[in-house]
Amino acid sequence: MAIVVLWFLILGIGIFVYIAFPLIRGVDTILDVDPAETCMQTLYLEREQCYSALADLDEDYETGKLSDEDYQELRTALMQDTAQVVSQLEATAQTDVEAEIERFKQQKH
Repeated sequence: MAIVVLWFLILGIGIFVYIAFPLIRGVDTILDVDPAETCMQTLYLEREQCYSALADLDEDYETGKLSDEDYQELRTALMQDTAQVVSQLEATAQTDVEAEIERFKQQKH
């Protein structure tokens, strides 16, 4: 009887480790994510989406799907959105450069 209990205990621990290992490993991976890197990736994706939307808008206008008034209104709004995303990218990049300089100074001392 004790051997059966011991066998189930060993088997249970093995199964627990097999199931829990990927979950524990996933938590470590999540904790290693750099928030600044994630922010930059999101901004790059938003910039590409803005550029794609502008290209699609221009194509729709050239094929006659949009009136001049609608085109100008939509293009102005998209250009403002694009400019905002690009400004955020530039500001974030500038901040990253400043942070890198500060880290370098700290390592030097």
